[in-house]
Amino acid sequence: MRRAFAAFVLLALACTEPYAARPATTSGTPASASTTPPADTALARPDVAPDADALPRAGALQYVEIILGDAKPDDRLPMIVAVHGLGDDPRNFGHLFDTFTEPARLILPQGIDPRDGGGWSWFPMRARDADVDALAQGIGSAADVLAESIRVLTKARPTAGKPILTGFSQGGMLGFAVAVRHPEVVGLVLPVGGWLPPPLVPTTKAPKGAPPIVAFHGTDDSAVKYEPTKLGVEALKGHGWDATLVTYTGVGHVITPELHRDLFDRVTDGLRAAAKAK
Repeated sequence: MRRAFAAFVLLALACTEPYAARPATTSGTPASASTTPPADTALARPDVAPDADALPRAGALQYVEIILGDAKPDDRLPMIVAVHGLGDDPRNFGHLFDTFTEPARLILPQGIDPRDGGGWSWFPMRARDADVDALAQGIGSAADVLAESIRVLTKARPTAGKPILTGFSQGGMLGFAVAVRHPEVVGLVLPVGGWLPPPLVPTTKAPKGAPPIVAFHGTDDSAVKYEPTKLGVEALKGHGWDATLVTYTGVGHVITPELHRDLFDRVTDGLRAAAKAK
């Protein structure tokens, strides 16, 4: 009980703006991080001088890579792409997986624009801004950039199956958008506290092989409202998408221990299915 409460405190702090730094936990299998890109020309940036402290780059995005469980970097592994929210950074968001012990390659992309208050942003508009068209345009553009980076990394790494894409807040919005704009890139999408604005909802039937979408959302979320997310999921279902909304009554814009557990259950199922893929 005490451990669950401590986890809730850390995750609640991390889901406010700006994000608080979180200490690494000691439970679970230690993860190993790599900041060395593979020998792949698609990842190279000849116009940029080498920097020992710089993150590697895939396409237009920088990222952190962490090997989870007892796996090795050269192993053929299922991939998790976890996208942070507004004001966060990939290393901090990676603590969400401190206790995750399934073998996997965790990719943590870094947001596109640095923020004056610290951390990174994926697009300039917020979910509560009135200009929904501008918000949708920003989400769509960022989703296109993210999808290309996922393509590059999936090709460069020994990857089992298609990647699992998850993210919180802005990261959850990007999860929805990548699923509908680039359904061939990912095998499962798990948005947390995200939303797909109406201009991004497809008007045609879901393509064959489109990824299942399982969204997690609290009913008392004041940053990304619950009702629009519910309507968005229903609209996707109406067009034949395999979309589900998992609801947490009374929960705000935070990742509670219950949500954390449910998310990990879905990730684990997706990883095990991907590991069996040819």
